[in-house]
Amino acid sequence: MTRLHRLLVPLICALSLAAAAPAVAAGRTASAGTSADVPATQLDAIRRLDFMVGRWAGSGWVDTASGRQQFLQTEKVAYKAGGQVVTVEGQGRDKADPRRIVDTALAVVSYDDQSGQYRWEAFSQGHVTATVPVVGDRFFQWSLQTAGPTVRYTLRFTGRDWHEIGEYTLDGGATWRQNFQMDLRRVA
Repeated sequence: MTRLHRLLVPLICALSLAAAAPAVAAGRTASAGTSADVPATQLDAIRRLDFMVGRWAGSGWVDTASGRQQFLQTEKVAYKAGGQVVTVEGQGRDKADPRRIVDTALAVVSYDDQSGQYRWEAFSQGHVTATVPVVGDRFFQWSLQTAGPTVRYTLRFTGRDWHEIGEYTLDGGATWRQNFQMDLRRVA
């Protein structure tokens, strides 16, 4: 009887685990979420950003307190979370010394069905920006209000090209001054 007991206990445990596996897997699938769980209006709104999705590379410049800095830039834009958000991951390197990283950033674009608005949340150099961007036909613009200037970034996409400028205003938007430019090409 002891020998039979030693054989049956592991077999019963294995069969119990095998029988429970589909239920556990089904629970994981439901909690992980799929695009079927996301409202169609939200998925459609995020798909309007398809012109941004891909891998990009190029160069640009930014005016700083110590002068104009040239940089090399890569951007990886991808759908995430079952297509309900788009992530934008960027990395800038010093053009004079490409081994030196001068900026890294991550942004998440989502769409809120209830408000009918997009949301842009960006993380860079210890700063977090949350704002409502403007999305158009191959056009994306976001801005942020600081204690001093208002800053806005305008992205335009033509064919395989991404052209972006950054500007700031000190007079409530009556005049804008460019202090940033980036020109990228889709590489994948």
